[in-house]
Amino acid sequence: MPFAISGNVASFERGALRNLEKKLGIILSDNQSQLQQHLMLRRALNHLGGSVQVLSSLSRQELLSFIFVLTQFGDTTRAETPAEYLLLETVPFVIQWKAGHYMIPLEILEFLSHERIFKEQGYLFALIPSLSIREKKSWIRWMGIDFEKGGDRDLNFEIYFQCRILQKPFLGKSLVQESSIDLEQIWPKGKNEYLDWFYKGFSTFYYSMEELSKRESDPFLKHIIELVRSGKFILKKLPESYGEESKFILVSTVEGNTPQLRETIFQWESSRLKKDSLF
Repeated sequence: MPFAISGNVASFERGALRNLEKKLGIILSDNQSQLQQHLMLRRALNHLGGSVQVLSSLSRQELLSFIFVLTQFGDTTRAETPAEYLLLETVPFVIQWKAGHYMIPLEILEFLSHERIFKEQGYLFALIPSLSIREKKSWIRWMGIDFEKGGDRDLNFEIYFQCRILQKPFLGKSLVQESSIDLEQIWPKGKNEYLDWFYKGFSTFYYSMEELSKRESDPFLKHIIELVRSGKFILKKLPESYGEESKFILVSTVEGNTPQLRETIFQWESSRLKKDSLF
């Protein structure tokens, strides 16, 4: 999984950050504190006004390579990347932090997550922040992760990190082909005790899913529940109309429809599984 530039400048090989620094008009060094680096990156990214200008300047092959890294949860290795997606060195948002190892840093992913285009296309990293803090805490507990420290941003990336692990065995496949599903089409109101808790506002959706997962016996519904747990589908609230009840759908995510090719596991990732924050 990708990691933050802030506080980790020394982890990058010499010159690895040059393209990004040039694009943003900043200079990063070990002499700066983690907070200084983070604020500098945030201000510079916000000054860009959006990613469209940067991405529109890329060639077709560069853009395809960038999108490929996005679908791989933000990182890849040269040895595990198809040849047609290897034009990465000139993409400023992609960092070769170590020879043959590429990633989109967490600060960049956070910046991109606010862009409408990535939300509308169904990228998981852009849809997770749209959930309420209560939903996200219920989801991470359902994943079996004890997450108590850190803020909302940490929680977003924690869920993202765990989803990659849970999605890996699916190989980008599922029995559900729809891009979105009306939640009440699967579990109509008044027909399922656990979902009725959610519909009535007594519990979060992901807590209801966790409880239902312990008791559901139908193989297809159990499959859908696992798709939800792994982030291959994510809850989305539809815009409300005056006087109408809230409506929810499950949205298929781009990452969930893409085979995760990287088999390499870094030592810091193994250690990461025992910690509470990606930062």
